[in-house]
Amino acid sequence: DFCLSRGLGDVYKRQREEFREYGDALSERRKSHPGFDGLVGRYQDLDKRIVDLESGNQPFDDETLGRLRRERVLLKDKIVQELTSG
Repeated sequence: DFCLSRGLGDVYKRQREEFREYGDALSERRKSHPGFDGLVGRYQDLDKRIVDLESGNQPFDDETLGRLRRERVLLKDKIVQELTSG
């Protein structure tokens, strides 16, 4: 679907912006470490879900959105930790 593709494109664009200081290290690490690739994939899925909720594409409550946002922050912290630990 066009809508799905556009949504995923937005997720990838945000991901590049959020992790821009790590340059190619993010994509290189994803290729060489399957566990890290899974972590980034979970982050992307969660980010897409949050964007869908915020855009009104799905019903939600504030508690759910807050929980998802906190989970996304934790995943981002894990990704950054992996990228900076070598």
